[in-house]
Amino acid sequence: MSSRKIRNMSEKEVKKICSSVSLSTVKWKLANRQGKIILDFICGKVYSKDKDDQENSKTIDERFDEELHAKCQTLANILDTMSEAVAELEVIGDKAVGLEQLCDISASMNKSSNQSFNSSSSNNQNSSNYMNSSNYMNSSNYQNSSMIELDKSVLLLSSDLTKWTQSILNCYQNQLKMNQIVTKNICHLRSREEALFHLSCWVVQPALDPQCLIAECAVEQTLKSCSE
Repeated sequence: MSSRKIRNMSEKEVKKICSSVSLSTVKWKLANRQGKIILDFICGKVYSKDKDDQENSKTIDERFDEELHAKCQTLANILDTMSEAVAELEVIGDKAVGLEQLCDISASMNKSSNQSFNSSSSNNQNSSNYMNSSNYMNSSNYQNSSMIELDKSVLLLSSDLTKWTQSILNCYQNQLKMNQIVTKNICHLRSREEALFHLSCWVVQPALDPQCLIAECAVEQTLKSCSE
C-alpha cells in the first residue's frame, strides 16, 4: 500500500474517530441533562424542605409510590444510555490505537527507504536541509510518533489522537461509576443535604476534569479541520 493511500485513509479514519467521539459525548450530555430533571424530582419528593412534607415523605418507603418508582426506572434507563456512550468510547479508543500503529508502520517504512536513498547519495545541499529539519523533528514527541496530514496547513501526531481518546474514556468511565452510585443511593439517604450532594455529583461531573475538556476541544477542532 502506497504512502499516499495510507495518508488518505488515515485522514478519513481520523474524521470517523473524531466524529464518533463527538456523537458519544453528545449522547452522554443529553442523558446527563435528562438525569438532572429526574433527580430534581426525586430530591423534591423524598427530601422536601418543608418539615410536614418531610414527615410525610418518611412513609414513602412504607408503601409503593408508583410515580417515584417510574422516575427511578427512568433514571436507570438514562444510566444505561450513559453506559452505552462509554462502551462506544472504548471501541473508539481501540480504533485510535490501531490507526496510530498503522501510521507508525507507514512512517517507519518511509524512513527506511529514505535512509537507503541518503546512504547511496553524496553529501549535497539536500542532505544539509534534511539534517536541519531533523533537528526540529527530533523532540521526544516526534521521535515516537508519525504525522497525519489533515490538509495543507494542519499536521496531527498519530499519538495525539490516542492520547485524547484515552483521556476522554478514562474520565467518562470514572464519572459513570459516580453516577451509578448516585442512582443506587438517591432514594435511601438520611438527609436532604446528602441528597443534594449526590445531585451535585451528577450535575457538576467532577470526574470530567480540565484535561478531559481540553481533549474534547482538541477532538472537535480536529474534526473541523477534517471537514474543511
